[in-house]
Amino acid sequence: MFMLSLLVTRSSSSQVNAPCTPMQVSEDYDYCDDSLLLGPPWVPPLKVCCDSIRMNKMKCICQGVTKRVLQYYDANKLLKLSQACGNLLAPGSYCGVYKVPGGN
Repeated sequence: MFMLSLLVTRSSSSQVNAPCTPMQVSEDYDYCDDSLLLGPPWVPPLKVCCDSIRMNKMKCICQGVTKRVLQYYDANKLLKLSQACGNLLAPGSYCGVYKVPGGN
């Protein structure tokens, strides 16, 4: 039982540290698109969005956050998305070029 638990923990933690492929970044944006679009009001994320970004703690979404991407997506909605899916972003950390409010 301990060995199984150890294997599950190791595979989960290695997923977080693994680099995101362009496909993973694209999938996360596809799943979470409605919640991040610039302009329309905030829309709570779909379950598939939260499930996907929880697997890598928003690493793949954040990898795609550039100044160019922020022409289409609302940076402030990144924090709302994080909160809606389980507070995945630490205060004061960076999600691409976006600095999460709080922290030092």
